Amino acid sequence: MALISIPKIRNCTKCGKIFASMHGERVCKDCIQAEKDFEEQVVKYIRDNPGSSVKEVMEATGATEKMMKRMMQDGIFSNSAVKREENATYPCMSCGRPITSGTYCMDCLSRLRDQTRKAAEAMQIRIKEDKNLSTIERLDKMAEKEFERENRMSGIRRNFRGMIKDH
Repeated sequence: MALISIPKIRNCTKCGKIFASMHGERVCKDCIQAEKDFEEQVVKYIRDNPGSSVKEVMEATGATEKMMKRMMQDGIFSNSAVKREENATYPCMSCGRPITSGTYCMDCLSRLRDQTRKAAEAMQIRIKEDKNLSTIERLDKMAEKEFERENRMSGIRRNFRGMIKDH
């Protein structure tokens, strides 16, 4: 049975126009397209004026520093396309260290890769173990996990009720 997604009626956070939001969008399609068009103008300026500083690009195009940093972070253009300046950095999403491209600094990226590799290895071990289990053993294991989850939820509900009574 397919789930039908019902749109929510919202006001665009940029222009205020009413629109139907299917997937939680907060900006209407017209504003999204206008932003993409503006980004294309910024990229065209950088392409036509290589070596421009971030400040020069902002002055020439009207782009904000926030927009320039987001475009660098999203990989729309690299920081090497513009002159390096101290303010041409933005924080790593994990540790906050200043970076000039991507989402994470090299240290955090390395740590995330290690964690991902370890999680994949652990998952492979669990898959191999599960293959060795009979159907009854798998069902018992699933029931045990559900029982543990329900016990945790009961504790959370008790704590929540206690918090409400205290106020």
